[in-house]
Amino acid sequence: MLDQIRVIVSDFDGTLLDDEKRLPEGFPALLDALEQRNIRFIAASGRQYYNIRAQLPDGMADRVDYIAENGAMTVRNNEICWVDEMPAADVTEIVQTIRQTEGAYPILCGAQCAYFENGDIEEMLFHAGLYYARLKLVPDVLEVISDDAICKIAVFHNHDAEHVSYPALLPYSDRMQVALSGDCWVDVMNKSVSKGAALQELLRRMDIAPEHCMAFGDYLNDMELLEVSGHPYVMENAHPQLLERFPNTSGHNNHGGVVTTICRELGIEV
Repeated sequence: MLDQIRVIVSDFDGTLLDDEKRLPEGFPALLDALEQRNIRFIAASGRQYYNIRAQLPDGMADRVDYIAENGAMTVRNNEICWVDEMPAADVTEIVQTIRQTEGAYPILCGAQCAYFENGDIEEMLFHAGLYYARLKLVPDVLEVISDDAICKIAVFHNHDAEHVSYPALLPYSDRMQVALSGDCWVDVMNKSVSKGAALQELLRRMDIAPEHCMAFGDYLNDMELLEVSGHPYVMENAHPQLLERFPNTSGHNNHGGVVTTICRELGIEV
């Protein structure tokens, strides 16, 4: 079936990008080779759409599709397909809980921009700057709900999200999607949102069956993405739960594992 692959989707941080947030050296040539074979590349990330585009220089950004904000926003052929807007009451309730959680800070992610209210937290500003190309400081993030379609709340905690902000937000998991997406980040979205659901919708729009899709991921927010794909691969540096769940590994993100695996599996030389 690998000779019938028509879509390749990859997470970014910890997967396609190395720890210095750099693309693998062979990625531009690989993208050329995939286009020659009529294989579409989809960039999937918890990042903001505008930030993902910024990671793809030299015209590459216009040549791929996007699953952004952990699946809450998708882009096909450079047009936004949909934004899964959160109800204002849910946004308000989550923000109030975050404000009561020591060391946790909210970023409201909208279709046009992301918004934060703690401009004096240098550690958060550094990490947020890595993932948001459009980021605005406001006095109160709840004031922007009526001005933009908020599709995700990203919760920052300095290197201990799994044990502090994640447990604080888990009580909402019966009606919202609560995803641990990194050492510092927890993402809260509508219950139906996931990278996997977004991939299913894009494959439907492209009229491509899941068995013709390869997927790469490294963290828990990639679980559904990998489950949807007919050919899932996890990084050697992946979260233990993913390594237990999926048998195929794809090398290390610091050694260009995604590019190496695609080239090997599809017989591509770059």
